Amino acid sequence: MFVTLGINSTFLITWYPEELPFGDHRVRGLLILRAFGGICGSFGFYYSLQYLPLAEATTLNLLAPLAASFLTSKRFNIVQVGSAIIYFFGVGLIAKPNFLISFLDYNLENQDSIASRYSAGFLGPHDWRGLIFALVGVVGGVCTYTSIPRIGTRAHPLATTNWFSIGSLLTSSISFTVIPGVKYNFNLGLLQWSLLLLIGICGALMDFLMTAGLAVRQDYPAIYMIYLQAVLALVGDVLIWRLIPDILSCIGSFLIIVALTITERNKEEGAEKEDLAGVEMRFQNRLP
Repeated sequence: MFVTLGINSTFLITWYPEELPFGDHRVRGLLILRAFGGICGSFGFYYSLQYLPLAEATTLNLLAPLAASFLTSKRFNIVQVGSAIIYFFGVGLIAKPNFLISFLDYNLENQDSIASRYSAGFLGPHDWRGLIFALVGVVGGVCTYTSIPRIGTRAHPLATTNWFSIGSLLTSSISFTVIPGVKYNFNLGLLQWSLLLLIGICGALMDFLMTAGLAVRQDYPAIYMIYLQAVLALVGDVLIWRLIPDILSCIGSFLIIVALTITERNKEEGAEKEDLAGVEMRFQNRLP
C-alpha cells in the first residue's frame, strides 16, 4: 500500500494536482465507502486464508462481483442470471473447494437419515471462522464494486485508489500497534525486498486499471471481467510453474469465457434495442 500510495501521489502531483489530496468533494462519501470496502475486502480475504484453503477462500471471495452485479444492474433478464450462475460454477470447477467436493462426494448410503448427514457437519470450528471472515470480505468487495461505478469519472482513478491505500496503511499501522504478537519485520533479504516491491507495483497497476475500468464502464459486464483472474491464474501456472491443469479446470475456464461472451453480446443487443427505441421515439415526435 505504501508503494501504491507513493506511485499514485507522484502521478497526481505531476499531472492532476487539482485532485489532491482527497479527490472531488462531491463524491467524498463514495470515496470513503470505497476505502472502507477495500479494507474489509482485504481483511476478510487474508484472514480467511488462516482457516480455509486458498481455493475455498478464492471461490467465496468471488461472490462479491456476483452480488455487486445484481445491485448495480437496473434490470436483469434470464440470460444475465444464467451467465452469473455459469461464472460461479466455472470458478468452482477451477478452484475445486473442499467444502464443495465434500458435499458432492458425501456418501449418503452410510447415513441413517438426512438429519444424521447434517449432524455430522461439513464445517469444523475453524472452517466457520474462515467462512465468517470470507463473508466480511465479500461485503467489502460488494461495497467496492458498487461504489466505484457510482463515483465514475467525477474523481480520478488514482485519487480513488489513494483512499484505499491511505485507509489500508492506517488500519495496518493501528493493528500492528494494538494487536499483541504482530510486529514489523524489516530483517529481509534483497530478494524478499525485491518481491515486495514487485507486489506493490503490480498491486498499484491492478487497483488503478480495475478502478479506471469500472469507472468508465459502469455496468455489470465490467464487473464480470474480474472472473477472468481465475482463467489467468491457470495460464500463469502453465507458463511460470509448468503446472498442467486438469480437465475440470479447463472446463471451468471455458465456461467463464463462454459466460463473458454471452454477457457482452447480451449487453450489445440491449444497447442496440435502446438505440432503436430512441430513434423510433424521435421519429414519432416529429409526426404531426
